[in-house]
Amino acid sequence: MKILLRFITKHNKFPLDYRRVCLSYFKRSLSEIAEGKYFEKYYFTPERRNFTFAVNLPMPKFSKTEIELGKNEISITFSTADSTTGYIFASAFIKQKGKHIPAPLGNEMILTSVSQVQEKTVSSNSALVKMLSPLCLRIHNAESNSDKYVSVADENFNELAEQIIKRQLNENGFDEKILSKFGIKPLDAKKTVVYHYKNYIECSLGTFIISGDRAVINYLLKSGIGSRKSAGFGFAQLIAEGDETN
Repeated sequence: MKILLRFITKHNKFPLDYRRVCLSYFKRSLSEIAEGKYFEKYYFTPERRNFTFAVNLPMPKFSKTEIELGKNEISITFSTADSTTGYIFASAFIKQKGKHIPAPLGNEMILTSVSQVQEKTVSSNSALVKMLSPLCLRIHNAESNSDKYVSVADENFNELAEQIIKRQLNENGFDEKILSKFGIKPLDAKKTVVYHYKNYIECSLGTFIISGDRAVINYLLKSGIGSRKSAGFGFAQLIAEGDETN
């Protein structure tokens, strides 16, 4: 399920760490329905957050401290493969319509519309996708409790990306036989660095070809690709599939 949220803002200044603002909005929305039980479910339990989102900033101009928008508006597309999660978040968002919600830099966000977006389903074993939010791939070192991030600038990107994504897919119920066919290759992609929660994270933007079982491809298109998806990374838009990817 994909849900499009449209906002108007008090003025056109937004922080560089705008994904953090969106996460705060999600948490607030969930806390105000069903006596907060879904806020607890998604943000205070070990349950995986099986969703992703992408933020559209109109004609942005980036400085070292903030983003200047071309219009006093933003939009967020929320996506999940789990229909229950989709309906819960949709209900939470609808309750926020028209409310003036404080945002950093003296701004406000007012949700004006909530609509469901029609989704395309892949019927072949390959797809060309464009990352609408950066592809984040994290390797966690348990001994040092530290993280390393991998982008297309890494010479071992294909191998590491497949390992990370396959492991995540396996943890979400896909068996190793199906995953043995999975692959991801950059087509026209580049490294980018994202400011997130006071850290700079190495990620990738651009187009990629993903291949494998169509159930896997459709799942990734709905729930995102890679690490930190629920924090606004890994949202992929389908460009073409099958023979059209060549």
